[in-house]
Amino acid sequence: MPTYREEAIVLRKLDYGEADRIYTLLTRGHGKVGAIARGVRKNTSRLAPALDLFARVDVLLAAGRSLDVVAQVQRLPGPRLEADPDLTAHAALIAELAERVTEDRHPLEGIYELTAVALRDLALEPDPRRATAWFLMQALELLGFGPQLQACASCERPLPQAPAAFSAVAGGLLCDRCADPGWTRLSVAAIKVLRVMQARDGALYARLKLEGDLLQEVEDTLEAHLEHHLDRRLNSLRFLRQMRATP
Repeated sequence: MPTYREEAIVLRKLDYGEADRIYTLLTRGHGKVGAIARGVRKNTSRLAPALDLFARVDVLLAAGRSLDVVAQVQRLPGPRLEADPDLTAHAALIAELAERVTEDRHPLEGIYELTAVALRDLALEPDPRRATAWFLMQALELLGFGPQLQACASCERPLPQAPAAFSAVAGGLLCDRCADPGWTRLSVAAIKVLRVMQARDGALYARLKLEGDLLQEVEDTLEAHLEHHLDRRLNSLRFLRQMRATP
């Protein structure tokens, strides 16, 4: 079988048979790839140590009919996620979204780099919610679904510096003339944070002090906008919401 070498991120894994495992890999050059690692669940396997979930790897793949075969793999240097349920849940959201928007064998320009940076930041950021929120905004922009935050998404009038309603259906913020009077308004602080994220000002974003309620506003807005445009809910996002609701 012909072989090829790729840089990849392990998005998902599934046990198969007695000792094998099937992996979903997000590769830099080939998009999403399904690959099987033979005997990886045996104690003597040389492949297993590198193929952790969410790991970034240099992998040699043998092309197959439905699944490629992992021939060699080496973990690339970089920070590693701690074995923490909260971190794992946020990493799962990043991985699920990357998998959802990428087609088999058809790379989406920029998604590999964005996912790799998001997982690295998640390992370094003290608050995983900040890293995930940043990723969601950048993913929306990359996919062409970025929200309208500078003017009313309906009438295009400039928005005053005041709380404003947000509508995923309309595509962003709405002025008081276009919004329903009963709709909840985003705070001025949340709007400013969203605009900083949309401008990709990572340095300023890192300096912002995001209290729990403010970060919740930002998360709720981005998540609602994302699910509207994906036209379905993400399993990892539903799990994160359950975690937040549990004291």
